[in-house]
Amino acid sequence: MTELEKKLRPYHVWALGVGIVLVGEYMGWNFTVAKGGIIGALFAMLVAGLMYIVVSICASELGSSTKLAGGPYDWVRLFVGPGAAAIVGLAVYMEYIALSAGDAIVVGQLLTAYVEWIDVKAVALLILAILTLINYRGAVTALTLNFFLTFVAAAAIVIFFLSSATGIGVVNFNYENMFQGAMPYGLVGVFAAMQFGPWFYLGIEGAAMCAEECKRPTRAVPLGQQAGMITLLLMAGMTLFICSGLIGVEELGASVYPLFEAAQNSGVGIIVLLLAVGTLFTCLASSNGCINDSSRSWLALSRDGFISDWFADVHPKYKSPYKAVIFTIPVSAGFAFSGYLDQVITFSIMSGLVCYVLIPFALIRFRKMYPTTNSLVRPYFGPLQPWISYLAMGIAILIMSTFFWAYMLNLLFALVFYIIAYFYFSWRYKKIKQERAKEFSWQDRLGWPDPEVAHGQKGAAAQAGGGSNE
Repeated sequence: MTELEKKLRPYHVWALGVGIVLVGEYMGWNFTVAKGGIIGALFAMLVAGLMYIVVSICASELGSSTKLAGGPYDWVRLFVGPGAAAIVGLAVYMEYIALSAGDAIVVGQLLTAYVEWIDVKAVALLILAILTLINYRGAVTALTLNFFLTFVAAAAIVIFFLSSATGIGVVNFNYENMFQGAMPYGLVGVFAAMQFGPWFYLGIEGAAMCAEECKRPTRAVPLGQQAGMITLLLMAGMTLFICSGLIGVEELGASVYPLFEAAQNSGVGIIVLLLAVGTLFTCLASSNGCINDSSRSWLALSRDGFISDWFADVHPKYKSPYKAVIFTIPVSAGFAFSGYLDQVITFSIMSGLVCYVLIPFALIRFRKMYPTTNSLVRPYFGPLQPWISYLAMGIAILIMSTFFWAYMLNLLFALVFYIIAYFYFSWRYKKIKQERAKEFSWQDRLGWPDPEVAHGQKGAAAQAGGGSNE
């Protein structure tokens, strides 16, 4: 079997994670303001940020340990079970494929704002086709492009923030906007705002999904993942500061492109141009990264027989899962052609929250199965476990509950969809587990000891040293 190419470095991991997510700073996050005002947006940003910090720590440890392209799917399959793993694999696929479609729609809408005769759906399909071709040629090509696009989009936010904070050139910044309508609906609004809090960081866990293609995954995954999370925390704070000072609360909560609208209100032509480019680039980077990650999740499901083996083929020249990459086009185009951008985005967030419950749980199980800390099994060791994993799971469930405000039917649909998927994939696993027993023994491939042996070593170490090393 042809293996994936192993050439990615930490900056590629950073470009994948931040590239997928940074679009959330340019648009979408501001719906927190519509629900809970500036205080609600700040609360949602901080609570969701705490959850994503923990998820990033968990992804860093699991990704550097397993070094597999399936990411969350493989982590849950190894340490929880095949049924739950298949749900996560499907949830990751849906999260990224829906987000990719949403990004392509936004690019089409941006272009039609300047060229009225352009058709949004045609532009979306063209963007998806071009980015699919780039991913077809391999992760190095796709993520090198992502690094360039993401760097420019992030730099635009930093420059805009410095201009606004120092008052250089920005003539309309108003600090009073931050205090007007800070909590229009009281504590209920602040709580409801959390449903859009993940939009600040949605998809950062996908940075670890390129572990199998990294030159040195034990270094690249933790470094790229953590650097990406730090970048997003800074970008989120800068974005909220900029937009709340340049756009009134009511207008901010309803804006389609809040950062670009803030640039227009700044009165600085070069800032307007810079943020227009940044908005376009961040949408392209997000869609590009989503195609990369969704195809890897589909590849992982195919490798283990949950879907057709046809998708598991790797291109002999480009070393990419080219069939899984190509298959992203009809699915993402289907989402894009639906025309319901808010519904597509909401389904993406809900799919992500399913992962944010099971990723920390997989880490808890991993540590119970392999309690000793050695460089072979666990090259990166996250702090304060398992307590912070329980915290992340609780926050994810809490945020999911807030969808009862305005999106109850979407929440019920998502839950039913994944429950049906669980029973289907559990039934599917019973049919294939005997013929694929060796393929499911990834511990052997990774060179890990049997979990029972690992526990035996833990007990022996405790008896010899009077305790454990955790």
